Amino acid sequence: MQCNQSKFLIGLVGIYLSSTSWTVNANTCGASQSSGGSVDASLEILTRPVGISPETVYFSAQNSTDPNCVDYSGGNDIQACRTGQYFGYHFDFDDPDSGSFALTDNSKNNQISGAPRAAHTFVCEGAGNSRWNNLSQQCEFAVKVRVQNPAGDWDDVCVNVATKPQDVEYSVAETYCISSGSDFTDCPVGVPVANRLTNSPPQNLSTDLSHSRILYQRGSTGMYAPMCIGYDESDIRIDAYGTGSDPLIQEVVIGTAQGCNDRIPSNAQVSGYDTLSKNSSGHVISGWAFGNGVANLRLRALTVGMSATLLTMHNLDLDWSDGGPFSTPANGYVSLNSSGFNCYNNNDLDCDLVPYPYGIFLSEVRSVGDVDNMGVVGHIPGVNIGCFNDCGMVNSAIMGSYGKASFEHNLRIMGAWGLVISNSHFAGDHAGTNGPKSKITLRQIRTDAIASQVVNPENFISGNHAGNGPGWQRNSDVGQHFYPRYNFLVDNILGDTINTVTQDAGWIDLRPGHQYSSVFGTEFLLWPSADFNATQLFLGGRNITTHNTTFNGANITCRFNSRAWPEPSYQFDESLIFSDAPNGRCNGAVRSLPVPQQPGIVELDLIFINDFE
Repeated sequence: MQCNQSKFLIGLVGIYLSSTSWTVNANTCGASQSSGGSVDASLEILTRPVGISPETVYFSAQNSTDPNCVDYSGGNDIQACRTGQYFGYHFDFDDPDSGSFALTDNSKNNQISGAPRAAHTFVCEGAGNSRWNNLSQQCEFAVKVRVQNPAGDWDDVCVNVATKPQDVEYSVAETYCISSGSDFTDCPVGVPVANRLTNSPPQNLSTDLSHSRILYQRGSTGMYAPMCIGYDESDIRIDAYGTGSDPLIQEVVIGTAQGCNDRIPSNAQVSGYDTLSKNSSGHVISGWAFGNGVANLRLRALTVGMSATLLTMHNLDLDWSDGGPFSTPANGYVSLNSSGFNCYNNNDLDCDLVPYPYGIFLSEVRSVGDVDNMGVVGHIPGVNIGCFNDCGMVNSAIMGSYGKASFEHNLRIMGAWGLVISNSHFAGDHAGTNGPKSKITLRQIRTDAIASQVVNPENFISGNHAGNGPGWQRNSDVGQHFYPRYNFLVDNILGDTINTVTQDAGWIDLRPGHQYSSVFGTEFLLWPSADFNATQLFLGGRNITTHNTTFNGANITCRFNSRAWPEPSYQFDESLIFSDAPNGRCNGAVRSLPVPQQPGIVELDLIFINDFE
């Protein structure tokens, strides 16, 4: 809670909740509001506050406090209170142009739940945007959160975000237009002839595309060669121009050493890469493959190398349910970390030099393999979206995305800290032969490895961990990896009304090791011939909660995921798991959380003094 004029006036004149609304200027943070109670709200940007459209920004209100906090165990564990056991949060992204998620019909402009973390993709195309500032030539947003406790006390706080349109950020000399038919009619005026290409620019060590945009022609024919970004390249936007269908690229790879197929650098190469660093405000200012974005394209595959930093992947079509012009498997595969494990078996690369992926964002990405309604399997990805052994994603998000029809899981992440999955649909059709699989499975960085309760991957200053052990980098000692923490699933859909080849395990599978993580507003669907022995919620760890779940009425509601070997590495305690299963499974009960009103709005009831009216 910040000391400011509005909060002072509320206390001075005795303003109480009623029916008259008031709000501050929408384009900048004004004086924030408070009920005057015990809640002290906090809001931080854990990525960067000024970016290039489209850019996803990651927010945390997790440092909010209340001395009156009471967790579900009857104690006062402030982290439990912050992560699904006490506070309610209403994030307002101040982006009315963003519309609604196609999958859930929820507004993109807010997130209302018990999750203290949220992400939003800001799109700014210029003067047509309602948050456009003509003087600064950028879109400006006053992002707010209201934090409320069960007693009704609340506090608001606000941060400023700015997003620059590509036409302002990049000069014509920094712009490339690519058309297979040499049709550059809609290419931005003034782009040099040398920057007008008929295929993806080749990647080589002599070319640095940092701070450039590569635009593929919409409506063009054929498939473009892979487009690749090096670990040492930053602030690139790969996008589309013109009208018509999205251009097709064989693969986009973010994170390569010296060619599209070389994703494992040497120690010598790493010495030239920017270190993952924050400034004194806690904003990330550098890292491997920093600040890049991919948007508005049709892809066969999307791949992230060993690491990337502040990567936005927005409005991408990898739906190959009708087949495609390919002769190999993996159509539709989104790989969020393709080579992290390789530093352990490469004598020329020290794992201690390789940062975890930080700020990896999928926004409205669709991955669908080729399985028809008769169960005939064509080319399918191993998983729709995956980040496998030694992934370790930090402060990342998957929003408004869809996955269906894969060999194994729809979504598998091996180690995440601060992962937000919201308004997405993972629909099943696990078509492989490796046994039952999950719609969402979130696991440890290394399966069956004892990790550290101390390592905190958020705790670094200029690339150096501020505590007693490594934080931002992978450590060759797996015992120094972090446990999964602060992962939040908000308003997602699981399953489908049509599945033809699925074999199901736990639909949402939180493996033991998870701590202070919660699931909000999940809807489970049902289809004919579903395996009713499969469980909808499969929960392991400590201080895990679920809320407002719509169960499908047929499958088992919840099971504990104890995975008891090798204790005590998995930090499992069933007494600290609190589901909302209606039959009492997994300590099931209805536990209401506050539902805050929109931040920045105060309902006023004026108390008149000395007969003033």
